[in-house]
Amino acid sequence: MSARGGGGMGFFATMAEGIAVAFDSLGANKVRSGLTILGVTIGVVVVMVMAAAITGINRSFSEMMAPNGITTFWVAHFDFSSMTGGGPLDEEEPAYFRNPPLDPEWTRDLGRLPGIQSATPIVEMNSDFGGAYEASVGADRAEISLMGVGADYLEIYSGDVAQGRWFTHSEAQRRVPVVVIDSAVAVDLFGQRDPVGRDIRVGAGRNAAMFRVIGIYRMPANLFSGLATHYVWVPFATADKFLSISDRTISFIVRPEPGADAQAALDVTYARMRQLRGLEPAEEDDFAIMTQDQMLNVWNQLTGVLFAAMMGLSSIGLMVGGIGVIGIMMISVTERTKEIGLRKAMGGRRRDIMWQFLVEASTLTLLGGTVGMLLGGGLVWVLNQLTPLTAIVPLWSIVAALVASALTGIGFGLYPASRAARLDPIEALRYE
Repeated sequence: MSARGGGGMGFFATMAEGIAVAFDSLGANKVRSGLTILGVTIGVVVVMVMAAAITGINRSFSEMMAPNGITTFWVAHFDFSSMTGGGPLDEEEPAYFRNPPLDPEWTRDLGRLPGIQSATPIVEMNSDFGGAYEASVGADRAEISLMGVGADYLEIYSGDVAQGRWFTHSEAQRRVPVVVIDSAVAVDLFGQRDPVGRDIRVGAGRNAAMFRVIGIYRMPANLFSGLATHYVWVPFATADKFLSISDRTISFIVRPEPGADAQAALDVTYARMRQLRGLEPAEEDDFAIMTQDQMLNVWNQLTGVLFAAMMGLSSIGLMVGGIGVIGIMMISVTERTKEIGLRKAMGGRRRDIMWQFLVEASTLTLLGGTVGMLLGGGLVWVLNQLTPLTAIVPLWSIVAALVASALTGIGFGLYPASRAARLDPIEALRYE
């Protein structure tokens, strides 16, 4: 520590000397200083990578929802977006599960309401054993997610039919055994052969049925389309005839007309659903209408859990780094006791000495934060190259990492700095 400048030092001079001493200490004690900043580095890496991953996942989810139109909403037999309809845990079944199922024929009525472009039933089916369905062609088999949907499904969900076509309203009404598959199912069951016009068997044993493949559907490009594969779509009425549908899992997708007032569409649908349910004015709803905003809120709650985990892991790393700062700064105070005594004997003020040690501590942790940002940026790049996730480093994570690093140095360096500032100059000059 230099004694230049007499008693007091200017702000910038103090900053410059604190930074210089920090780098001198880092060079003289590479292993000790490296271990000190390691915890801060790990904490910052966690913040950078997880924030980038969460931001990328949220953007992909928004992109997945966007093609449906911001006014599209869902009618279900209970509010699965909040799960607020459940009863106490000791009940035999949740209260919402006792709601009557939705009648898929009601979609015709809803589709004729003013301001409504289309309404279609949708259900994701499970086999009789509660697992996924299986599709097969001879000895080739594939586990699939089986969706029963209306013929106007493509009017609501984007994507395109890569080969063949989608099923028509006539085929749906006549319960024709036709299906549309995705490319993963096509490859597993047919290899390089054209699947359009060929038959597949869905189900197992006596519950299996033969279906004619009429098209290959390609989902909109996003993170989840890369993860969600092996889908088969069948006309809703056909699924009801040939396969097992749980009426408790039926829901409706309703799309207002372009330019229609979204709230008016919600209101007219809500009123008609109460009529279809036969509810009296004083009776509570036994169905739920969910908007995209509600669905996004549910998703944000899920990613909020990941964010909380991120903060917890990052805090542990910063805590470890902070403890290291206390150790290295206490050693630094001990090694430079005579210099501190000389400084105080020449009129050095407590606040100048304390501030210089705080600058030194925060410089070390900021250095750890900078290294963490570089490593985190590299890991994000690797994540983008090797996975379907488009990780995006948000600006707030960079600012938060730097601020947290600096505050860790200041907070944990406060005790060593205070101890250095309180040293008695005479005792310090006698120190050997």
